[in-house]
Amino acid sequence: MLQYYSIVSGKGNKVAIFLPGTGWSGSMGMPIADALHKEFTTHMIDLPGIGKSTGIEGVVTERDMADWLHGYIEKNHLDKVAIIGHSLGGIIGLAYAFYYPKKVDRLILLDIGYDRVNRFPVKMFGKTGYFLPIISICHKLFGQRLLGKESYDEQVSKPKTEEEIKKVIEKFKFEDSPFIREAIENQRSSNLSGISLLLAAYRSNPPKNLNTIQMPCLLLYGNRENSPAAQRKVKKEVEGIKSNQVKVQMLKGDHYAHVQDKRAIEYISTFLA
Repeated sequence: MLQYYSIVSGKGNKVAIFLPGTGWSGSMGMPIADALHKEFTTHMIDLPGIGKSTGIEGVVTERDMADWLHGYIEKNHLDKVAIIGHSLGGIIGLAYAFYYPKKVDRLILLDIGYDRVNRFPVKMFGKTGYFLPIISICHKLFGQRLLGKESYDEQVSKPKTEEEIKKVIEKFKFEDSPFIREAIENQRSSNLSGISLLLAAYRSNPPKNLNTIQMPCLLLYGNRENSPAAQRKVKKEVEGIKSNQVKVQMLKGDHYAHVQDKRAIEYISTFLA
């Protein structure tokens, strides 16, 4: 397995980095890369331990996340970059902007950064979310051995059935398209180092980092129009952003609003122009 696995697209002199959310490959950023291809060369990277990129060893911290991305940028001799990150990818991008501000020209966060991961993140982790506070503490105390023995065999993704593809499209309210179908086929589960990365995200404090960043930032978030309670919660958290560097734009949709609302591409392109 490669240390980093990425897809590079575009012919522009400027450089953008796209980091996907949990369970998705870097190819999830292809519509953004296509929109930016004249001005930007976009590197779409699989997350460490989730996909084809090698995981970060040990108990992962926010600084480890930043150092992992810095390793890719240095390896590819990239100067200042624009970073675009969704969900977990946005947490990594935000950590990089915090620890390596001179390397980041602009930052785009897709439905992330304005709040911390819920204390009991059942929607993200399933029933395991109820026990995550205890798991997180024990992981910090006892390290990776708590999770078991790591296997470094390359993950094999079995072809998905039509029924499985339609279930994912319905679950995330995606438009059925060749891009979405390919993205679903490219979905990857986490190995043990990927789980350590998820635990690091659980322990991180994105709002704290967001309010201290030094470069222009665009934050796109979904309005949760079908869930009044979630809508009120997100609105309150977004209103808590204090940094003058952050421009906030609401989209129609939920955590995947940047895919659900076609205006997202326009907002991203305009911000980076």
